[in-house]
Amino acid sequence: MANLSKTRTVFAFTSPRTIEKIIPEIQVLVDSFSGLEWNTDTQIAFFHELFNSEFYEGSKMPDNVSLAARDRITRAPKALGFVDLKPKIALTEVGKKLLSGKRTSEIIAKQLFKFQLPSPYHKIPGDRGFNVKPYLELLRLVKELGNISKMEIAIFFVQMTHHNKFDSVVAAIKKFRNDVQKQKGNRKAFIDEIFTKQILKIYSEEIKGNDLKTRESGEATLTKFVNTKKSNHIDYADAFIRYLRATQFISFDKKTYRMIVAPSRVAEVDYVLKNVDRKAKAYSTEAAYKTYLFNPDSLLLLTDDRKYLERQLAKLSVKFSATASIESLKDLLEATEKKIISEVIVETEVALKNYKEFDDIVDVFGKIQKKEVPDPPLYLEWNIWRAMVMINYAKKVQGNFALDLDGVPLNTALGNMPDIEAEYDGFKMIVEVTMSSGNKQYEMEGEPVARHFGNLQRNSDVPVYCLFVAPKISEGALAHFFNLNRMNTKAYGGKTRIVPMSLSQFVSFITIAKDKGFKNSKVLKAYLDSVIQKNLLLDDESVWYQQIHDSIPVWVS
Repeated sequence: MANLSKTRTVFAFTSPRTIEKIIPEIQVLVDSFSGLEWNTDTQIAFFHELFNSEFYEGSKMPDNVSLAARDRITRAPKALGFVDLKPKIALTEVGKKLLSGKRTSEIIAKQLFKFQLPSPYHKIPGDRGFNVKPYLELLRLVKELGNISKMEIAIFFVQMTHHNKFDSVVAAIKKFRNDVQKQKGNRKAFIDEIFTKQILKIYSEEIKGNDLKTRESGEATLTKFVNTKKSNHIDYADAFIRYLRATQFISFDKKTYRMIVAPSRVAEVDYVLKNVDRKAKAYSTEAAYKTYLFNPDSLLLLTDDRKYLERQLAKLSVKFSATASIESLKDLLEATEKKIISEVIVETEVALKNYKEFDDIVDVFGKIQKKEVPDPPLYLEWNIWRAMVMINYAKKVQGNFALDLDGVPLNTALGNMPDIEAEYDGFKMIVEVTMSSGNKQYEMEGEPVARHFGNLQRNSDVPVYCLFVAPKISEGALAHFFNLNRMNTKAYGGKTRIVPMSLSQFVSFITIAKDKGFKNSKVLKAYLDSVIQKNLLLDDESVWYQQIHDSIPVWVS
């Protein structure tokens, strides 16, 4: 059970960053450890198995392995009711639904809207006055305001510790927006000043008592305390957005990137806001809470209503049997929605041809660099896919990220597959992208990128190449790929062909394709071959990377 004796705000699960990533991790836990006690030994054994799995991102074992295991399982998987850890490790009924792979967004929505503070899992001192379902109230806030930004969530929403504070939070955000609009000077500095004032207000008791040490730092100064709290609030805001996004009830405005109610889900959102109790229910025992939390039908959505499902299917001209079960109707609607999303992707691909979206793609890259988009890693994958489709002359360019019904990016590619796969005449190419930098880039991307390359190369009759794109290429990742390209590695199908590019270099790369009229995939293959050939001949990775940089302006001759 989490220690929340000092908590002043609502909080979100910051790990993993994307909720869908808990699915394969839960599978590892229940496949190998069901029926065992959740203790230090099983925690260590679980993490070792997780570390060796195909989808684990990273190449460095954490110093405190049991703590890392608890961090993976006792946050979202346990708190949202997908696994039970007492008395023994067990998959719950909602956990079984999650692992089935069917209607993942529906299962996640139900469990997020059940999450409440306080609860038997999250006990909070009574004098703090908590009584709230955070994800439910955030959804209500988006509906009420029309849209919301990450900063507004970080500054104001996290203060909604009771559902009866809703109106005051709405008023505070409206005043904030009005004040920002009136500001004629540096708006960024003005917003930061408001953020600081709110932090000083929220944590006034700690500041008054000089209780300034934080878990993240032993430094006990007011400046450090305020900056740490700001960072925590932004992390919570980011996590709230990511997890609520997984319900597909919310989306992002395509121009402002502010969170909005998904146009295709308005009726479903209205149903939830009308029918789900806002109050955090008091439970006499943890067992009673578990009974509610683990039951897939203890909270109902509009998609549990047979008449609604029939209306939706009829609207989409889909035939169904009058005697079909609700589950069958849900399956039919899900399959139809997947078909619609496929059609949206085809329409997007057509719109991207002939560089009609070039300026927008470059603009989005700029916003990604400045982190002005809600989920930079996801938007980087999506926008690079758009760029690869745009430069054309591939048989197929497949992004392994997911889109929603409105054509807005939903979540990144899973850890066991490349981010993007492209097929050309006589060769294939994968594109791997990351927002990580420094040592973390090498630790997170070094092995998975090479593994994805190897998996494809071993099963391909034609040569495979890999383009690795990041805002900045780290020295460690560069050295790693430089050496892998020179060595025969059986696990990777021989020598790899991995070409690293910074995001600014990639933008130059697609700009040259546009300006010089790229229209033959053989030119792309010849360019990639020349880069790899230089890799084999040059003395070190720095010289090679400079050669890549110098070659981009003339890659299309």
